[in-house]
Amino acid sequence: MDYLKVLVKYYSEKEWCYQETYESLEWLDETIPKPTQEDLEQLYDDLLKEEMRMERNKLLKESDYTVLSDFPTANKQAWLDYRQQLRDFPSVWSVGVPFPTKPIS
Repeated sequence: MDYLKVLVKYYSEKEWCYQETYESLEWLDETIPKPTQEDLEQLYDDLLKEEMRMERNKLLKESDYTVLSDFPTANKQAWLDYRQQLRDFPSVWSVGVPFPTKPIS
């Protein structure tokens, strides 16, 4: 669990000190209470999902040209299948599951 990544993303405007573990998190901000370890873990999961979706969207955008009617390829169906797998990917994703493999043009 990357607490620092979560703290920087969601609490960058708050005052805190951190050194590796949740126990080392010193919460200096008086506007909100220190988030619980469970709160930070949930935010980390949300952050990972957001990063996965961003990467998935990037891969879809990068492959847009492959499904144009004038794109010359013998693997049109393979590209269509790949893009469908990308669109379905969030429903099967968990940490460590690789993205679908790009077909050969």
